Amino acid sequence: MKIKVDNEITLKDLELDSAEILFDLIDSCRDYLSEWLSWVEETLQLNDTILYIQSVAGHDMFNGRSVFEIWYKNDLAGLIDFHSGDKVNMSVEIGYWLGEKFQNKGIMTRACSACIDYAFTTLGFNRIVIKCALGNVKSQAIPKRLNFKFEGIEREGQILNYRFNDLMVFSMLKKEWPQSGSLNVPAIKIYLPGISGV
Repeated sequence: MKIKVDNEITLKDLELDSAEILFDLIDSCRDYLSEWLSWVEETLQLNDTILYIQSVAGHDMFNGRSVFEIWYKNDLAGLIDFHSGDKVNMSVEIGYWLGEKFQNKGIMTRACSACIDYAFTTLGFNRIVIKCALGNVKSQAIPKRLNFKFEGIEREGQILNYRFNDLMVFSMLKKEWPQSGSLNVPAIKIYLPGISGV
């Protein structure tokens, strides 16, 4: 599946063909990413990235995670995913990361906005959650910019660098999303295998 966010950004299903370029991106900003992402220290060689891609292949947000590559112009800039999906209560979480050189271009805000729109309008979710480490100001800026509601602190909800960290919990409801409209994000185009221009 592919989501065309705008003229600069496209989201595509994570594929094995991208393993080498994805590993190179991680390796190029290892210190930057490892401040808030625990898996970086376990991604030491290309095969680690290959194994990760294989581990999420064929899964969805209800029994694992659904991961998209974020392409900015012609460069792989990072990943965004849906995870912890709850079919009964129609809620899902979004997680994301971006390479250091792609920061401060509005890439993640636009990518998240497209995923949120897709989750509400195409997948039928009612609630989307974003959790950010308490000290991760850049990550927190995304839900704040998208007018998510701050719900509170999940105490010691994440292990990072061998210690527990508190998480800030933000949420958006389907009924709130159309009214948030401060971004004026253009209509996205979704391409599914065998179906064009959906």
